[in-house]
Amino acid sequence: MSVLRSIGAVIAGMIVAFLLVFASEGISHKIFPPPPGMNMSDMVQVKAFVSTLPLSALLIVLTGWLIATFVAAWVATKIARGPIAGFILGALLLAVGIANAFIIPQPLWFSIASFVIYIGATVAGVRAGMPAFQPDA
Repeated sequence: MSVLRSIGAVIAGMIVAFLLVFASEGISHKIFPPPPGMNMSDMVQVKAFVSTLPLSALLIVLTGWLIATFVAAWVATKIARGPIAGFILGALLLAVGIANAFIIPQPLWFSIASFVIYIGATVAGVRAGMPAFQPDA
C-alpha cells in the first residue's frame, strides 16, 4: 500500500505542477503574447520571440515554476506521508527543466535560475510537507 501511495503521490504532484505551470505561462503569454501567426513549433521563431521578452515575462514564468515545484513537492510529501515521493517529484521536474533548457532556447541565466528553483523549491516543499517532529514527553 505504501508503494501505491507513493506512486499516487508523485502522480498527484505532477498534475498539480502541470496545472500551476500552465497557469503561470498562460499569464505570461496573456501579458506578453506571441506575434500573430507565430508557429510555436518552429524553434527559430520561438528563439526570436523569447529573445524579445522583457525580464518581467521571464520572472513571471520563473515564479510560476517556483510555486508549482514547492506546492507539488508539498502535495507529494503529504500524500505519501514521507519525503521520498516529494524528492522523486522534484527530480522529475528538474529533468523536465533540463530538457526544456535544451529544447526551448532561453537565456543561460534563466536556465541556471530554473535549476536552482527546482532544487530549492523541492527541498522547501518536502520540508514543509513533513509532519512536525513531536518528541516523546
